[in-house]
Amino acid sequence: MLLSTPISMRWNWLNWPAPARRLTTFVFLVSINWLFLAPAGTFQDVHIFLSHQDKIAHFCIFGLLAGLIRWSIPADWGEGKRRLILAGALIGYGAAIECVQLLLPELGRSFEWMDLLMDTLGVVIGLWVCGRLAR
Repeated sequence: MLLSTPISMRWNWLNWPAPARRLTTFVFLVSINWLFLAPAGTFQDVHIFLSHQDKIAHFCIFGLLAGLIRWSIPADWGEGKRRLILAGALIGYGAAIECVQLLLPELGRSFEWMDLLMDTLGVVIGLWVCGRLAR
C-alpha cells in the first residue's frame, strides 16, 4: 500500500522548491570539484578504515550526484533518452575529472580506471534508485 502512493505523499520532506533543489545540487557539485582536484596532501590525516575506501567514496559521491541532479530537474524531463543523456554527461564528467588529475601530477593525483568504473557504477545505480523511488 505504501509503495502505491505517490512519492510526494510518502516523502513530503523531499518536495523542496525547485530553486532550493538546484542550489543544493550546485553546492554539492562545487564541493566535489574541490574534493577531486585538491592536492593529495590535503587528505593525509584521513584515517583509512577500509582497504578500498576511496573507491567506495567515488561510488557514493557519484551516486549522490546523480540522485541530486535527477531530483533537481523536472519530473517529466528525466525519462527515456534524456536519462541516458544525463547518465552519459555524468560519466563524461567523471572521466574529465580523472583526465584533469592526469594532467596535474603536481597535485599528487593520478588517473585511475577503477575510480572511473566506480563513478560509472555510482551514476547508474543512483539513477536507477531515483527511478524506483519516483514510482
